[in-house]
Amino acid sequence: MDHVFLLSAATFAAGFLRGVTGFGFALAAVPIYSLIVSPIFAVILAQILQLAAAPVDLVQNHKIIDRRALGLLILGSVPGVVVGALVVTQLSPDLLRLVIAALVLLGLVALMAKIKLPGGRVPALVAGSCAGLLAGLAAMPGPPAVVYFLGRGTDKRVSRASLLLFFAFTALAALSFVALTSDVLEWSMGLSAALAYPALLLGTWAGTKLFERLGDGSYRTAALGVLLVSAILTGAKGLQGLL
Repeated sequence: MDHVFLLSAATFAAGFLRGVTGFGFALAAVPIYSLIVSPIFAVILAQILQLAAAPVDLVQNHKIIDRRALGLLILGSVPGVVVGALVVTQLSPDLLRLVIAALVLLGLVALMAKIKLPGGRVPALVAGSCAGLLAGLAAMPGPPAVVYFLGRGTDKRVSRASLLLFFAFTALAALSFVALTSDVLEWSMGLSAALAYPALLLGTWAGTKLFERLGDGSYRTAALGVLLVSAILTGAKGLQGLL
């Protein structure tokens, strides 16, 4: 029972961040999940939940997504997802915790950097490939995709809507590949996701309400703070296990 409560509480917190920013669910959830369950369980749980949220996201945001950018990101992400999904099943739990912590820190750096990207297909395809790699490895496609949209100066509502749907696709791709190539999927993962799903919906709803009240850029501080704490906690646990 404690296990379910802790996962649901973590899901609500990550869902709230997701609702505010449109990104950051896995960046926040996976490190916290991995303090409760194994890292591979944490990664797959985050992927299942992101996929489960897709129908609601599609209904709410389909009119404002950047279809061209989303299509290019998806196209670029496919090979990266395959490579990441292959690697994730080969790492030890503590080493994977360190990898996750490092990815979160990279995400923080990416979000704080004000990078300007040129137009065209190449930046989108490169960003998609990097996002796919992180999606397969740790259910964290956020940093490259976020940097891409922020670097293009896209309206925050369009960016948020497009990111939510992109993350659902990468979760689907990673889960499909893992299901076809390994035996790590367990019924308990699906059950845990089902039990945590209401917390995801509630957290996302609450975060969306806050998003609607915030001006451009004013939501960054809270998101960065949550991600920093997650990285520190997960990195410390990984180091403790390896030392």
